[in-house]
Amino acid sequence: MARYLSLTLLDGFGRTTSKRVEFQDEILLADYVLNANQFMTEFAAVSDLQIIKAQMLLDDGLTLPATDPAGSNVDVGATVSGYVEGGVGKKASFKIPGIKQDFIDAQGNVVLTAPPVEALLDEFVNGGTSQFYLSDGEEIDSWVAGKLDR
Repeated sequence: MARYLSLTLLDGFGRTTSKRVEFQDEILLADYVLNANQFMTEFAAVSDLQIIKAQMLLDDGLTLPATDPAGSNVDVGATVSGYVEGGVGKKASFKIPGIKQDFIDAQGNVVLTAPPVEALLDEFVNGGTSQFYLSDGEEIDSWVAGKLDR
């Protein structure tokens, strides 16, 4: 599989463009990071454009789940909210684009106890599987509600 460094570039008139380059194979993630930083330094030395975003696409070893998108709709989504761990009543939200109708009840609420929903949301729960953060490095103490978006 190919691996890419994707740069978003800004000019003096507020316009953006992008540049994508393909990485050569490396074994360690750290080597990709070093190579990306080196490339950006060299690029900045020859271009007036400002690098405003850099992303690495490294999909080796990832197994994409096989799903059939028939009947799905990007306009359908839901927002789930929960209390931030250590946030003393502060709430945070997580949007689920294209949520399956199976996980929405008759009142438009997300069924938080449905095993697939619970497994996904547990990725953000402090003390749960917690492999990811919401914005600002936040973890969730508990999820409290979810609603279908309008």
